[in-house]
Amino acid sequence: MKVFISFDMEGVGGVSSWRETARGGKEFNRVRELATQEINAVVEGIKQSGEKIEEILVADSHSFGENLLIEELDTDVNLIKGFPRTYYMMEGLDSSFDLLFFIGYHAGAGTQGGGMDHTYSPSTIYELRIGGKPMGEAEINAAYAGHFGVPLGLACGDDRFVEQAKRSFGEEVETVVTKYAVSRFASRNIHPQRVRELLRNAAQMAVKKTKVLKPYRIQSPLEVEIDLVSTLIGDFASLIPGVERLSGRQIRFYPPDIPALYRTLMLIATLGALAKRIE
Repeated sequence: MKVFISFDMEGVGGVSSWRETARGGKEFNRVRELATQEINAVVEGIKQSGEKIEEILVADSHSFGENLLIEELDTDVNLIKGFPRTYYMMEGLDSSFDLLFFIGYHAGAGTQGGGMDHTYSPSTIYELRIGGKPMGEAEINAAYAGHFGVPLGLACGDDRFVEQAKRSFGEEVETVVTKYAVSRFASRNIHPQRVRELLRNAAQMAVKKTKVLKPYRIQSPLEVEIDLVSTLIGDFASLIPGVERLSGRQIRFYPPDIPALYRTLMLIATLGALAKRIE
């Protein structure tokens, strides 16, 4: 049994704003500790499942991927950290894995009341649609895993994210609400010890359900439309081969598969960061 954990920070229990997750900020070390403890609780649950665990690989995927405290992680965890990465939040996942977990996730861009809602880059992407349907990081990342036949087993974050996860992935996928969103930068929080208990139990259940879980897939052909945050990002994105500019802030492209879609998204997000520095 090999488990891949895609980690983001906005959905960690006890976190309400990006000020707390900013590197160098006075709250950052506290949040790093909370995040690391959540991952360890999930790993405990995986180990308690009774299955023989060959590998647990964690992709630290918030900002530049330098958040989790590696020296405090369970010693059986392998950690992918740093930036850039071709497949960012899913770097390292391939068909050899049996199960995917989302820890610390958040609702997609434009979710009313969703804590720190965004889709990959809040400074770049206003909305992303595939086949006309709005998609967040969770759906795209699950589809990336689905490309390799790997099912999603556990999805954790605030209540708005969990609502979206249940709609997208069904009730078979285990979920944990780590907090309740009040607004974009406010939340009603569950005590961290209770959150870790919930994570531990859900991870154990998810591993036991592996054989009944099905990979999440997005039907081909893929038509991707993105509403960008600014026209300057549109200027940059229109330079990418295969990307069609529909208006000042809207682009469209037709990737041959999900990995190609992912690479193009990472390039658009990178160009968006460049545009932000110029503006």
